[in-house]
Amino acid sequence: MTTGSWIKTICAVTLLSAVLTGCGRKGDLERPSVTAAPLATAEEASSPAVKERRFILDGLLE
Repeated sequence: MTTGSWIKTICAVTLLSAVLTGCGRKGDLERPSVTAAPLATAEEASSPAVKERRFILDGLLE
């Protein structure tokens, strides 16, 4: 096999595995369950605020 045919084979296998992985479970879609978030305790509410750390690419987003 030549290099071109190897690349085509690898791409086809990768695409096939991605499609088959995305199949999931048979049946109807289910809605995610809704759970209430736990309330913060007094210790958690009084904890000091954490200073936000800057990242080198933050200037691009602003």
